[in-house]
Amino acid sequence: MKRIILSLSIIALVFSSCGKKELQDQLITQQKLNDSIQAVIKAKDAELEELFQELNSIEQSLSDVTSKYSNVNKLKNTSGEKITKNTRERITSEIQNINELLASNKQKLSKLSKQVSGQGDKNKELVTFVENLQKQLNDQEAQIQALTSELQEKKIVIENLNKNLSDLSKQNQEKDQQILQVETEKNTAYYIVGTKKELQEQGIVNVKGGFLGIGRKTNVNNDSELSKYTKVDIRHFDLITLNGEDKIKIMTTHPSTSYTIEGTAKKPTGIKITDPSKFWGKSKFLIIMYE
Repeated sequence: MKRIILSLSIIALVFSSCGKKELQDQLITQQKLNDSIQAVIKAKDAELEELFQELNSIEQSLSDVTSKYSNVNKLKNTSGEKITKNTRERITSEIQNINELLASNKQKLSKLSKQVSGQGDKNKELVTFVENLQKQLNDQEAQIQALTSELQEKKIVIENLNKNLSDLSKQNQEKDQQILQVETEKNTAYYIVGTKKELQEQGIVNVKGGFLGIGRKTNVNNDSELSKYTKVDIRHFDLITLNGEDKIKIMTTHPSTSYTIEGTAKKPTGIKITDPSKFWGKSKFLIIMYE
């Protein structure tokens, strides 16, 4: 009888341990899911904040256009029949500044309009705000073109002053393209995954030192070719998939608090990047070696 009771106690203890282990795994999984959700929310909030800042900047710029337009009207109306050289130069400068502001705002609004329209019906107020800014911009373009024509007829400003907005827009596009290129390069990183033999054959790592295979060290080759790596945009890349069969060694420097290992230590299935700026802060290269 004692043996039966003892056996039942052991079985109960085993089931209790298994249940506890399963609960712990579930809690860990849930925490990882919560962390991932919070990271997505944080990224979306930052993106929306940046969008509003850009829209506020355009709104302020349109107000500046209105102010400059008013200045030109005052100069034109208070000058009478006699237009001094100084007044002519001031009017010319204001018109040029207005055209440049309009071209810049036109380019920015076009870009933001596409970004906002991609959200569908999620934010109707934001869509309406962009549409109102676009209407204001169109009205200002019509006003400044009419004013410039009037000034040219009165020979107050030089001919051809009314710069072609499409040319100015093209210049701004080129500037935006340069900025975009710099931004893309800043957010570009490279990674590669492979066995020691594979990485060695590709010139990614090299093995030095040791005697008869003892004490050899595997080091990263700083002169490896970029074509061997996979190129990624760190703004949209947060998971490296692994085979789930072998242990890994991360050969490059990345803070342990900026990523998590999915799966188990012996059989990892992936590396989840939780803090991209910190993860890629010390190295834009990620080398993972299967051990």
